[in-house]
Amino acid sequence: MLTDDPGTPEKKEFEFNTSLNSEITNQYQFSVPLLDINYGATERMQLKAEMPLLITVDESKNVSSNFGHPNIGIKYRFMDESKYHVGVSVFPQVVFDKRKEYLLPLQFEKSIGKFTLGEAVGYFFIENNSHNLLNGNLVGYKTSEKLEMMIEFYVEHNFVPVNQTDAFINYGFRYHLSKKNILLASFGTQVVTPADEEKKYFFSFVGLQSLF
Repeated sequence: MLTDDPGTPEKKEFEFNTSLNSEITNQYQFSVPLLDINYGATERMQLKAEMPLLITVDESKNVSSNFGHPNIGIKYRFMDESKYHVGVSVFPQVVFDKRKEYLLPLQFEKSIGKFTLGEAVGYFFIENNSHNLLNGNLVGYKTSEKLEMMIEFYVEHNFVPVNQTDAFINYGFRYHLSKKNILLASFGTQVVTPADEEKKYFFSFVGLQSLF
């Protein structure tokens, strides 16, 4: 899902996320795969490194491939739901493009019976180019001990250089194959698109999360 949760791996535990992602605008783009490696540096701190291999099919059916921009980050979980009734973390990240992209979100999570409420609020900007506020809203429902269904509404508001809003709706699930392996999947569409942007008609994610 686009809205991250406050959870971090156990201390000295690795979390490997391997996924196949797609995005359809006027062209097709696939991450095959996207590799996301996380490490529990302490009981509350997670180190992250991410890199996609991108395949693009343009409107003329030309196919190209290249590595996407690496993303590194540090998540720190400073409130646990068991003690404070809500889980909270901060997750600063940097994407190494020609102009560095910086992301600084706060994540919140609260469980109410079989429901999980997730919230992300943050600031995203591209060096000397773009400044954005983001807000993710997620509701999960555990249908069984292994399966959780999720729905999400995610908004990005750009206020520099122009005032415009992007909004997305996303559906997904999390299925526990075992204690150490989780199947994740989601699909969504863009519901608010600025006039000068290509609409994301469809985007999807299918991945396996493994803990070591």
